[in-house]
Amino acid sequence: MSDPAAPAPGGLWRLWGMTAAEARAWAASIGLPAFRGEQILQGLHRPGVATAADIKGLGPELAARLGALGPVLPGTEVTRQESRDGTVKSLLRLHDGRQVECVSIPTAVRHTICVSSQVGCAVGCTFCASGLNGVERDLDAAEIVYQIAWHHQRRPVTNIVFMGSGEPLFNYDQVLRAIRALGDEHGLGLGRRRITVSTSGVPKRIRQLADDEPQVTLAFSIHAADNETRSRIVPLNRRWPLDEVLEAMADYSTKVGRRMTLEYVLLAEANMTPGHAERLAAVARRFGAHINLIPYNPVMETPHQRPTTAQVKAFAERVEALGGHLTVRGQRGADIDAACGQLKRRAETPAGEGGGGKGDIPVDIGTPAG
Repeated sequence: MSDPAAPAPGGLWRLWGMTAAEARAWAASIGLPAFRGEQILQGLHRPGVATAADIKGLGPELAARLGALGPVLPGTEVTRQESRDGTVKSLLRLHDGRQVECVSIPTAVRHTICVSSQVGCAVGCTFCASGLNGVERDLDAAEIVYQIAWHHQRRPVTNIVFMGSGEPLFNYDQVLRAIRALGDEHGLGLGRRRITVSTSGVPKRIRQLADDEPQVTLAFSIHAADNETRSRIVPLNRRWPLDEVLEAMADYSTKVGRRMTLEYVLLAEANMTPGHAERLAAVARRFGAHINLIPYNPVMETPHQRPTTAQVKAFAERVEALGGHLTVRGQRGADIDAACGQLKRRAETPAGEGGGGKGDIPVDIGTPAG
């Protein structure tokens, strides 16, 4: 198992992305008793903490010293949209002024957070708003964890999906640190099987994730099961062609012994022919994978079209007839900017110029795939 990059020094906000052991080391590095790091980390996770003075048990002198190090919170909510179905999308302004989205998806028995790993995205999928302006920077582990903690304070989180803005495996070290911080007993204490990482296909990191965190669920955003189509709609495929990614996925599946998930956005004019269905079913059969079909959520700046209910039904039936096990994702957050990149895009775009994302928030998101 590899160790991700050590947490960078800085203000208290960086502790959000640390385990208790890292927090103790951080405290020692600034001349405090090691136990203070663990105490501060626990204190940060209590509701209502906005400054160092809000952390219980520090005393005014230590609180003032820690407050001088900089912000306590990695970000603050600047915009919130609440759907009639309970879905909540938050736009957080980070300590450097950049903005990132996270989505709360509650059901009767589960509370899933869809989390971003980068500000923007470098993958450039032609149907997604997240990458329309490219990638601005990676998120620190603390900024990732705080997206979950922000919603956890309102209702305990049960599941996490790295399906927001950014390619998680391009920010591998910080995502790995965030996963470990989230699992720490002094943080949220979430089991690895409750965490799903969705990737557009980075072969080296897929194999590495199998070694580093084999209990985490991996989802492959395939969107087309042939190189010609996939290269048009997922430009990353030109760097790592489908066969190369599938070889890495095969190695991953063999090593972890768990079923993978294939994410497939349905684009009416691009990837829904009978041939596309046949090739998708063939990949699913090869891996015993579960397919999530996601009807496209339109983006004004792209040429794609949302399929009709009849088109979705016909495509799904063909895939199933060919042996593909699938779910057509139910729609959540339809009355708000719930899909990837929509809210941030709308906040940064002049009125009337749109927004959009790669798909509606799914009902079954966060279900372990193995």
